[in-house]
Amino acid sequence: MKQCIMLTSILCTIFFTTLSHATPAVGSREYKLMLNPALFNGATPKIAISNYWNELHTLLQSGTINRETNGLFRLKKQRTVKFYDTPSSCVLRNKGYSFRERVENNLREVTLKYRSYDRFISGHKNMQGDANRNPVTKFEEDISPPFISKYSHSTSQSIGAGKNLNDMNDPIGLYQGLLTYGFNPKEPIALVNNLIISEKVYKGVSVDLGKLKAKFSLTLWYDTNTSTTPVVAEISFKYKDTNENYSDNVTQRALAIFEIMQNMPHWVSTTSLTKTAFVFAYATPEFCN
Repeated sequence: MKQCIMLTSILCTIFFTTLSHATPAVGSREYKLMLNPALFNGATPKIAISNYWNELHTLLQSGTINRETNGLFRLKKQRTVKFYDTPSSCVLRNKGYSFRERVENNLREVTLKYRSYDRFISGHKNMQGDANRNPVTKFEEDISPPFISKYSHSTSQSIGAGKNLNDMNDPIGLYQGLLTYGFNPKEPIALVNNLIISEKVYKGVSVDLGKLKAKFSLTLWYDTNTSTTPVVAEISFKYKDTNENYSDNVTQRALAIFEIMQNMPHWVSTTSLTKTAFVFAYATPEFCN
């Protein structure tokens, strides 16, 4: 009898271990909230950013959280961002993908991202990049208000200065998982809504969650055809554990912080669009018909 119990225990352990590795571990959890971009208008948005953090910091200190905070927001990244898809048909977006290019200090990087409410559908996607382009693959949970989870599976990799992005053969050539769909490699791709985004990312603030730290980012997007008026503002924070060891204390504190952020009505945007959705809806008519 003892041997049977022991055998059953071993089989259960093997089964659940295999099940837990059927998809990648959630390497990070990121909580995202859109802010009113008009409040960050002007050549020096640092003042508004400082005001936002001071208000949030006060609420965190006076509320039930009462966790240690560190740092100040400082400009950490400046880069351009572009999204590509097939005009009108949007074959990538219709399959749950986005294809993005970032340029920072003249270095180009492309990212193919798949997002789904279903963790396992997202986790099973083949996101393999080109081994010669230093690919980095991530599996993350994105959380939007009030508490809606989507699972993001993405691979970023470098491309050369002379690499053209003209048709579907380009993303297909960079990401072999796209071969599954039978896309027409000759179908043209275009810059979504002809929008080139100038992005500024402010970082440097963290909140102690216990075993892990919540690290904050405040991102401003500008249409390069406009002046100093941002078209998008987003505040987010994330915590990471490559083994997906997210304790009850950590997750409860993170949820409490997110709820406090949502209850700052002066700052919160009235739109629920994500940054990517904003790009596709930027022009009238919208890029995807």
